[in-house]
This record gives sequence, C-alpha cells and structure tokens, in this order.
Amino acid sequence: MNSMIALPTLGFPVSYPRPTVGLRRQATAVAMAFLLLSILNAPGVVAEGILDRLHVDRIDAPQVSSDGVWTDVIIDGEWRIQRHAILGYVRLLDPQERRLAFGDMSQCYGELQRWRACGEIPRMESHVVICLHGWRGSRASMQPLNHYLTEQGGLCVINFGYASVHGTVQKQAYELESVVRNLRGVRHVSFVAHSLGNIVVRNLLYKLQVQGNPPPLAFERMVMMSPPNHGAQLADRVMDRRLLRLTLGVAVEQLAPQDGWPALEKQLAVPNFEFGILVGGRGGDMGYLPRIPGDDDGLLSIETQRLEGAADFKQIKGLHQFIPQYPAVQAATLAFLVDGKFK
Repeated sequence: MNSMIALPTLGFPVSYPRPTVGLRRQATAVAMAFLLLSILNAPGVVAEGILDRLHVDRIDAPQVSSDGVWTDVIIDGEWRIQRHAILGYVRLLDPQERRLAFGDMSQCYGELQRWRACGEIPRMESHVVICLHGWRGSRASMQPLNHYLTEQGGLCVINFGYASVHGTVQKQAYELESVVRNLRGVRHVSFVAHSLGNIVVRNLLYKLQVQGNPPPLAFERMVMMSPPNHGAQLADRVMDRRLLRLTLGVAVEQLAPQDGWPALEKQLAVPNFEFGILVGGRGGDMGYLPRIPGDDDGLLSIETQRLEGAADFKQIKGLHQFIPQYPAVQAATLAFLVDGKFK
C-alpha cells in the first residue's frame, strides 16, 4: 500500500535571594547572544541552500546545511525526509546524515520506499516519543535528552527538527502532522517539547480537532518544558523594532501578547491526554530579568508557563535555553512519561 496517501498536501516554493547584578547580566548576555546569532546567521541561510544545491548529482553526499533551514516531513527511525524552509526542495537523509536523494517529494519518497523494501529500515516500536526543540534550537539541542530517554528508559525516541525562524507556528504544525501520519507501525505517541515546540504541538492538536480526521494512533502523554502557554511578554518589545522583526522570524511575532498572540491562542488546544509542565527560573519572588514581574527563567515568567489541566507542575531552577540539558529535567521527564507524574 502506498502510504503517500497519508501525506498532507505539502507546498513548496522555593525562596531565593534577589538576583544580583551579575546574574542579571548573565541572563541578559545569553539573550543578547541569541539575538546576535540570529542577525549574523540570516545571510548564511540562503548561502547554505545554494551550497547544498551544488551537490545535486552526488550520491551519499554528506549533510551540507545546518538544521536551521530544514524541517522534517517524514521520519522513519533514523531516516528522514526534510524540506528546505526557504528554497522548498526536499532531501532524503540516512542515519549517517548522508543525502541519498534530492529534488521533489516523489523522488525522495520513492527512494525511501526502495530502502524499506530492501529491509534496511526496520519498523519502529508501537510507542514512540516525539521530541521538539524550541525557537532557534535544533535536533542537536535535544539529543542529550533523547539519549537519556533511550538509554535509561528504553523508550523509542524520534527527534523532530524544524526551521523555527522560518515560517509560522501553523506551518511547523503542518509538517509535524505529516510526520505523525507517516509513522509506520506506530500506535501510541507521546510528546516532549521545549519552548516554542509546545505551541507547535498545541496547534497540531487544534488542527486535528477541527479536521475531525485524527491519525490512526493514540496520544499518550506530553512533557512541556518552558512552554510559552500564554505568550511571551518580551516578544512585545521585539515587535517595536523593525530590524528585529525581520531577523527573528514570524513565530516570535505570533507570541507577542500585543501582536499575534490573541489570534494564535485561538488555534491552540489544551491536550486531552496527560501532560506535565517543567519550568526553570530561580524559585523565589524575583527572576533573572527585572522587566518581568515575579519569577522568570530569563525569558518567560513562571506564571505564563502554567496551563489549566496539567497533571503535574514542577520547577527546576535554571535558564530557559538550557532546560532540556539539565539532568534533573531529564530524570523528571522520564518519570512523567512512564508514570504520569514528576517524582
């Protein structure tokens, strides 16, 4: 049976001391480093795409571009078909990140099917955990957590990568739907998401509710790490600066409470299955950033990360960007996936 039918239409183109000045500066430095990286990287995105195109006739070509411009549309174990977020073309990568096919979806999917027929791609387990990184993150940023879940928990984990700076939340959810609908032999799915990845999952759940055409599998549990469940206050400040709007991407605009958040929030579902929330911050009345009321993790206030209906909520001190890499977070994530609560 040709599982291409399952594809959506894919278009191309507790109390702690008040934070010291040093800690404030540290949090601010991290935020500025993220911003500077965004600005410096922007021109290189297109250049990466052009370099990749130069290898169009090469077989087993190693991966040329970073994750920043690629979004997964089909994942089968460690094999993946990805779409370039700007130029629109598609490529097939094997477990060693070598490109085995390049061009349009039919070419790459046909080659994937050929490798399946050869028995080179074993079927996945019936229950998989899909991990999603956050804004300006990558599959590599989630890899330590993935290894922990696999080695300590024996879980089958797939790492969904998406071009978070390029395209709307809805677009990323669209591609995530393609991945979910094309999981061979999978009957149960759980999610682990960081930051923006949580909003992508919530938009996907909304889409499935509206469509009334759920995939032939069940959603089990979800761990939300540092989720902007009520938008991001700092995004309002970004939206006041034209250059930053162009550099940081439309998803940041969508998270701004005074800009795109009211419209986006209407398209977010609260999971109707068990979910728990893990947050960072300092654990007291003051966070890292004086501009944010109450405790914060250097980017989001703790209160904006809460969501009614959560089965559990736990704070583990730390900065927003590094939450998935903390050992305590990894242990708590595994505990929730297994038992439905943070131990």
